Amino acid sequence: MDESVDRNQDALPADGDQPGESRREFLKKAAVVGLSLPAAGALVSSASARPSMLIRDRARSRYEGVTLQFAKAPFGTDEKDVIAKLLKPFTAKTGIKVQHTVVPWNTEGASYATNYAGPHPYDVSYQTSTDLTGLGTKGVLEVLNNSKWLYSPAYKGTAAKFIPNTIKKSIYQGKLYGLPCIIGGTVMFYNKDLLDKAGVTKIPTNTTELAAAAQKVSSAPNVWGFQVPMTDKDFTWYFHYHAIHNLGGDIISKMRATQVSVDLILKDKVQPPVGQYDREAGVALFKGGRIAFLHDEPLRLTVFRSEGLPFKWDFVNPVGAPNGKRTIFSTTGHWVMASKSANKAAAWELVKFLSSPAFANEFGAHYGWAPVRSDVNTAKGDAQVARVNKYVLKGWDGLPTGPKMAQLTSVYGQAIEAAATGSKSVADAMAKAQADGTRILKS
Repeated sequence: MDESVDRNQDALPADGDQPGESRREFLKKAAVVGLSLPAAGALVSSASARPSMLIRDRARSRYEGVTLQFAKAPFGTDEKDVIAKLLKPFTAKTGIKVQHTVVPWNTEGASYATNYAGPHPYDVSYQTSTDLTGLGTKGVLEVLNNSKWLYSPAYKGTAAKFIPNTIKKSIYQGKLYGLPCIIGGTVMFYNKDLLDKAGVTKIPTNTTELAAAAQKVSSAPNVWGFQVPMTDKDFTWYFHYHAIHNLGGDIISKMRATQVSVDLILKDKVQPPVGQYDREAGVALFKGGRIAFLHDEPLRLTVFRSEGLPFKWDFVNPVGAPNGKRTIFSTTGHWVMASKSANKAAAWELVKFLSSPAFANEFGAHYGWAPVRSDVNTAKGDAQVARVNKYVLKGWDGLPTGPKMAQLTSVYGQAIEAAATGSKSVADAMAKAQADGTRILKS
């Protein structure tokens, strides 16, 4: 039987949500009126129940007994329990069992390479934009941007809800190897008390205003105006890409963006010298009231609130270049399917559910991730998180995927660090990065 035809007839709702009466609601009604249900939940002969339950039960019977192998590097020590809880409705509705394997971040590259090269790969896994295409171009991941999956009649309406850039940046040579599911982003936190003391009345909106405001604050002893990770060890490239994109660049292409970051340290002296404080130490300085502006991820929000920082603080979208764009940057997380999976239709049902509000709302809220779909809301009534999500939905511009992107970003990170320490000029550091990047692409 043609799988695509069968899927359109029997598949669960496209985005994983239950239209109309849910199975749980039906069972509650059945208990109240005394309907007799077989143990497996098959339909009773009630004429009123049959129309709303027929497709759902046919879908469940189709996947009943299927076990999918699912793998992911964790966002927290509690993630396996979190995912197990959120998957319960999916298992109840489909009959699909999910075997979850935790893949440590420090071994994920080798682990996935070994697994996908074998005869029984993970049916579904989580892959970042830096790793996605490296696996995809080896033929081990299913291509999703076609009428069989992403643009199937049953799912194309949901596909239109994704932030267009998340799909665009995840495609390599016309192929989409994973469905975007989460993005992080960065924001600029600020200490209101330090700004008031320094006479800064306006929150900077561009790099020129940021430098001026940071200089005013830095005139006080033991206080710095600005802090952002500046070493390759702390993935400095991740925290600087928004500046490249704001100036119209892509990977390693805009010296002006790097020059601004270097000037804050070497010329304006409003940021600690490279190596004096690593990322976490810089965050600690901010929490201690010694940093006016901190560029970091919004996942710090809940931590700052729970710790009750001894000053007034808030955050804004990362600043852009004067008269230029003001975007928010991050890498992208994806749910992928193995091309050799023996249960692709069931795997697609899982991928759809993981991307749907039924899973993504709670999962994103728990770990502080921004949504990639307009119908996913990770704020849960939190006004600050809602603001981050608004930034993302309006101006997100992420990292393009590519089989050698991890190497290229590291090259760029090394260039930023070299220029910021003063060991190389920005021009020389970027020239070396361009040469190294070209060599990597040709290798």
